[in-house]
Amino acid sequence: MSILSRIRKGFPITLKKRSIYLDDVTGQPKTIIATGGTTKGGGIGASTERSEASLKKYRDYYEGENTVFAAINTTAWNAVMVGYNIISEDENAKKLVQYVLDRIDLNSVLLDNIVYALIYGDAFIEVVKTSADDVVALKTVDPVTMNINYDKFGVITGYQQKIKGVLQSTILLPTDIIHLKFFSNPGDPYGMSLIEPSKETIDRKVATDEALANAIIRHGTPKYKITVGTPEAIPPPTAFTDIKTELEDLTALNEIIIPGLVNIEALDEKGVPGVEEYSNLFQTQLVIGMLCPEEALGLGKGSTEATAKIKEVMYERFIQSIQTKVSEQIRTDLINQILQKNGFYPNIVKMKFNSVTDADEAVKAKWLGDLLRGYDIRRGEIKPFSVNEVRHMFGYPPIKGGDDLAVVTPEGPSQPQQPQPQPKPQENVPNETPPSDGGENNRGNQENV
Repeated sequence: MSILSRIRKGFPITLKKRSIYLDDVTGQPKTIIATGGTTKGGGIGASTERSEASLKKYRDYYEGENTVFAAINTTAWNAVMVGYNIISEDENAKKLVQYVLDRIDLNSVLLDNIVYALIYGDAFIEVVKTSADDVVALKTVDPVTMNINYDKFGVITGYQQKIKGVLQSTILLPTDIIHLKFFSNPGDPYGMSLIEPSKETIDRKVATDEALANAIIRHGTPKYKITVGTPEAIPPPTAFTDIKTELEDLTALNEIIIPGLVNIEALDEKGVPGVEEYSNLFQTQLVIGMLCPEEALGLGKGSTEATAKIKEVMYERFIQSIQTKVSEQIRTDLINQILQKNGFYPNIVKMKFNSVTDADEAVKAKWLGDLLRGYDIRRGEIKPFSVNEVRHMFGYPPIKGGDDLAVVTPEGPSQPQQPQPQPKPQENVPNETPPSDGGENNRGNQENV
């Protein structure tokens, strides 16, 4: 039976995992990313720039530059720590999935791995199972050690670790690994680090910060030109040494008392001009590259309320895109495994993260509310959106009976009301129902009612 036929008949849809072999169910792509057959330990066409050295360099940037550290952690914490909801019309399936996710501490695992995916471009989570294929834990894998095996079509065939330069013989199946990446590369299945486009900016900012720090230390306090004696009266060398010793620590001296033959002039009293402009130049470029608004990092000195509001909405949408990608990955690679192992159909349970702010949803809700108020169901006017269409706008899955273009009330979907004929007045008719005797007759009457 085709997928369309199953949808029309209301049957659940179960799709097989993509096979590396050609068949009529999963199919096989015709476009390739490189020539050759299946490879191990990096795959065909693996980027030469992705090496342990480059990945460790990203880690150094993350640990050594405070703006990079703050931006990555702010994004990860906003995406995960707002919490999530498990949504399903099947209450038993929902309780099962919620129980398993709580037991394996999904929140903590996702927080760490979203940070790793932003730093390294990839994050790998091993799905630990028992011999009976029950999911019992999630284990974070060091992204530096993981290699992806894939064929010339770009289809992932397995994962292998490389420890201290030695490729391990154990090959993990795609069903054993949850692979997170947010910025893709069409040439291979590896992701791209958020730090990669900003490497030169980070280097320039670090160099500028060091230069500015040295300049401030050198020019932060005024320097002095000291003239001792006159051309006619040159003092002995010991006088120069004594005066130098007295002026070495100016912070400990309140006053400088010198004889008339010594003249002191202050030099470089203005310090370093334009320090703030030099510092802000690369700081602004780095904030742009890290996709995190200045306000979220405690900056945004020149922001107005209007610009901050726009940044809030755009950052909310960026966080939602990360949340959507993660929730879909968890649904396909983890939740569906839990469901199918316990006899449920896949894709009947979904995961939805909560919003960081309500800025974007508030604008959408206000617009939608103003629109729907213009239609009166009592006059037979049909709403422009069904309940499921409205739910889709806010990221919620459809519900049964939600496709009717009408208002859903607690009693069910209400349709446009038609004038009903008034009943004719009836005469009093004696009640022919036999009186209740509290036994079988009473139960039968209740059932008939």
